[in-house]
Amino acid sequence: MAVTIDGTSGITFPNSSVQAVAGAPLSVPSFTSTIGVGSATASASGAGITFPANQSASNDANTLDDYEEGTWTPTITCETTNPTLTGFSSQGIYVKVGRLCFVNIKVNWSNSTGGVGNLGISNFPFTAVNAMAYQSIVVGYNGSTGQIPSVCMVISNATKAYLWTSIGSILTGSATTSADWYISGVYETNQ
Repeated sequence: MAVTIDGTSGITFPNSSVQAVAGAPLSVPSFTSTIGVGSATASASGAGITFPANQSASNDANTLDDYEEGTWTPTITCETTNPTLTGFSSQGIYVKVGRLCFVNIKVNWSNSTGGVGNLGISNFPFTAVNAMAYQSIVVGYNGSTGQIPSVCMVISNATKAYLWTSIGSILTGSATTSADWYISGVYETNQ
């Protein structure tokens, strides 16, 4: 059974009879091709769902409450003393859907001196969830001298990751003289 509210004279029933409604003609809701969620205003151009600039967190596990795209600047750090990097450049892009953050990272440098301690990438766009010890992200390409990382392990409740080799050891600041790394993956955030 279909009931039609078309805004002209009332409600039209399946047998084509029309029931007048006080105050007719009715206003028909209209939607652009964009929907605003929460306090977000639907965009006047484009198509899709607009989320608020700041996440409106839901307690319902089945509610998609956040979407964001952006760029970020990865940094290279060591636990004790940060290395001095010559020719350093980095780029990061991310897409956050709910609590999952998809990242693509590119870092490179031509020479490294003075790094002491475990080598890592810092300044991730969101803090990792505190539920696991590490979450792994794949190192897709290595053009390095010295030890070569095979996986990037995002640290629980932090915005950084350690770089591990294929034999399971964490890289140290003095282990990689130059680097050209492309890293991609997803990690769960705490928001």
